[in-house]
Amino acid sequence: MNPKNFRINLIIRTLILVGSAFGLAYMVLNTQYYVVTFITTLVILGILIDFIRYMDKTNRDLTGFLMAIQHDDFSTTFTETSKGKTFRNLYGELNEITRQFQRIRAEKEVQFQYLQTIVEHVNVGLLCVDENGKVLLMNEALQHYLHKPYVQHLNSLKQTSPSFVQTINEIKAGEKKLLKLEIGNDQLTLSVAATEFKLQDVPHKLISVQNIRSELETQEEQAWQKLIRILTHEIMNSVTPVVSLTGTIREMLREEEAFDREETLEDAREGLKAIEKRSKGLLHFTQAYRNLMQIPPPRFLEVDTSQLLDRTLTLFKAELSKHQIKYEMDLPPMPIIIQADPELLEQVMINLIKNALDALKGRPNPRLKMGIRKTAITKAQIYVSDNGPGIPEKVQEKIFVPFFTTKTEGSGIGLSLCRQIMQMHKGHISMRSEEEVGTIFMLEF
Repeated sequence: MNPKNFRINLIIRTLILVGSAFGLAYMVLNTQYYVVTFITTLVILGILIDFIRYMDKTNRDLTGFLMAIQHDDFSTTFTETSKGKTFRNLYGELNEITRQFQRIRAEKEVQFQYLQTIVEHVNVGLLCVDENGKVLLMNEALQHYLHKPYVQHLNSLKQTSPSFVQTINEIKAGEKKLLKLEIGNDQLTLSVAATEFKLQDVPHKLISVQNIRSELETQEEQAWQKLIRILTHEIMNSVTPVVSLTGTIREMLREEEAFDREETLEDAREGLKAIEKRSKGLLHFTQAYRNLMQIPPPRFLEVDTSQLLDRTLTLFKAELSKHQIKYEMDLPPMPIIIQADPELLEQVMINLIKNALDALKGRPNPRLKMGIRKTAITKAQIYVSDNGPGIPEKVQEKIFVPFFTTKTEGSGIGLSLCRQIMQMHKGHISMRSEEEVGTIFMLEF
């Protein structure tokens, strides 16, 4: 008889064990059948061992199930009809847990394949390393850039690309660096950016690498073309009237008697004055160009941004009072300190405030506002705003172009100079303007 119900099995084994125990006690007390007594004792021991093994089978099944999970083995299944309803429910739930793990594992494998396909498809090089330099991810784009198959550690790249390894070790989260590499016959200009994260409390660094050589060459060519057009325009505007006026004066003085006519001499003098003035204008233009190209490298110091604004505003208080311009300072409760060159940043603020004052001249209720704030993506943002006439939308994209100006007496290098200084500080200058509402310039660090 082999009952399937666990309770029946347990009752039968218990009854057999109890009956055998009573039989053994009877033979020991009332008979002298020593051999039968010995055999009965062995039978009782066998039944007891079987009873214990039978009781431990469920524990062995559970232990085997947990060990299978521990070793990611989800092939173990249990027969649900072996021991009655209670164990049928238990083994049914264990089998369902196994099937659920199998589904999760399959979904994870699909997600991994999906992400792996995306990582390999993008033409941006991706590299993930842990704090010890072990390479956890290196996609095909980066392998193509470096002419290297997948590597296990950064140190294996030191011989072929030492500057690349140095950049990866030094770059900080949120930082971007430009790196030039010469690998084999290829010359690369790489834009390297980094972010950091933790997996199970272990720091990891994810690096994105993009070859921007062609984009830089295109932008450089466009910049040169734009600069040449501007220079040509300015020089032709100066040279053309000078050449024309010189020819006119030469014709006026060709005749000998022309020197005896006061009217002719006066015209010649006026013409020479005009030539001198235009030549000085051209000289001033070339001097401005030279100044734009010769900005000294920044000397980085700790700069209190609130003190920077106070010092700059002090320079303009007399002019603000003269033109009855109201001003407002929006300073943070706690000082915001940045690493910068205070003199160069002061020059930027001076240019921005001068532009704001020029825009406010003749405006009703003129107001100037300056302030400092933090944003979600910047350490500090300094802004200068006015309620002037605003900048026409059609010229907004040109205001940072060297020598472009809407002022009759402007040189057109102020905002270009500001952008260049901010780039030296790894920062950014931006502008928002709405006609008849006002303009705001923002310096972001």
